[in-house]
Amino acid sequence: MKKPEILSPAGNLEKLKFAFAYGADAVYAAGKNYSLRNFSGNFDNAGLKEAVEYAHSINKKIYITVNVFPHNRDLEGIKNHLKFLNEIKPDGLIISDLGVFSMAKKEAPGIPAHISVQSNNLNYMEVNEWHSLGAKRIVLARELSFDEIREIRERCPQMELEIFVHGAICMSYSGRCLLSDYMAGRSANSGECAQSCRWSYELTEEKRPGERFPVEEDSRGSYILNSKDLNTVNYLHEFIKIGVDSFKIEGRMKSAHYAAVTAAVYRAARDKYISNPAAYIPDLKLEDELERISHREYTRGFYFAKEGEVQQSFKSSDYISKSVYMGHITGKAENGVYKAAAKNTLRIGDKLEAFTPDARVIGAEVLSIKEPDGVEISHTKGEREYLIAISAKESLPVFAILRKDNI
Repeated sequence: MKKPEILSPAGNLEKLKFAFAYGADAVYAAGKNYSLRNFSGNFDNAGLKEAVEYAHSINKKIYITVNVFPHNRDLEGIKNHLKFLNEIKPDGLIISDLGVFSMAKKEAPGIPAHISVQSNNLNYMEVNEWHSLGAKRIVLARELSFDEIREIRERCPQMELEIFVHGAICMSYSGRCLLSDYMAGRSANSGECAQSCRWSYELTEEKRPGERFPVEEDSRGSYILNSKDLNTVNYLHEFIKIGVDSFKIEGRMKSAHYAAVTAAVYRAARDKYISNPAAYIPDLKLEDELERISHREYTRGFYFAKEGEVQQSFKSSDYISKSVYMGHITGKAENGVYKAAAKNTLRIGDKLEAFTPDARVIGAEVLSIKEPDGVEISHTKGEREYLIAISAKESLPVFAILRKDNI
């Protein structure tokens, strides 16, 4: 049985390292320009080179997104960017535009082309046409049903198929949205999405100026454009059965905590099924872990949608989480003292959970906190490294996430 790839987001080098430490087989990342997530941090050229070298040093893969919808003014810059990518040799280029695809074949001929979800890949004829042009992989549209994906797999046996399995879902066809540009002057198709679809709206009728009416559905609220977050962990085995090649997790703008937990959970679900398909039962503990990261209300998306099932959230556009990411272990000193990077304020006496790269949860308590120079303090002061004595039933590994219940 083929083992599908777990493909995680990497908005920066820290998130990349967390994704790999927690089980991702590959990550997708971007340079400072020409991708659709310009506010995720991303990498300058030196950073991209370092990221590729790091991935290859641990036998992992990295794909670089060049999936912006380019205007004429962008083409020369994209050409130079592709020349640079050809020098550092990532494992794939994620492309949405046919012109950029053609340019990549000339400027980076040895790097496989992956066709982005932004190309609205909805049917097997389109998939086969991209394959005939030389594409190695295609990211299928999130609007497809499971049965449609299965038919594409049957009719396109030579093309690698990638699907989104977790994360935010755009309200427009696979993300081709004009709303952000209109409402905030930030083009989603150029990587500057303001997430205007998650705002609250009211209607004003043309002949009744000044009279505003809330947009409601069944009196549940006024967030008609606010999509729920995709979560398919309990259905991953169904996609393995039909031969999907790569499971993609959305979220280059999310935290290292998010990158770690999603990679670990989807890796665990995949491995559990492959190890014994006949006895497979979804693990509810994995579902609970996904409740502990920042997310909106979950949905199965269009893959397994039932007639009448609502894909939008009408209660709130707010993010929810059962846990607060407090920091992570960066190294071990001695006698239960760890080097730890604080992300939120840690205090002596804090009761914590440590989430480890092998998806275990270990109870822990903060016993003391010191500055790197050894000065004792009562709590952390800013996002940086400290020496923290932690009581736990077993030793905590590097990259272990420290978190508290979100009360």
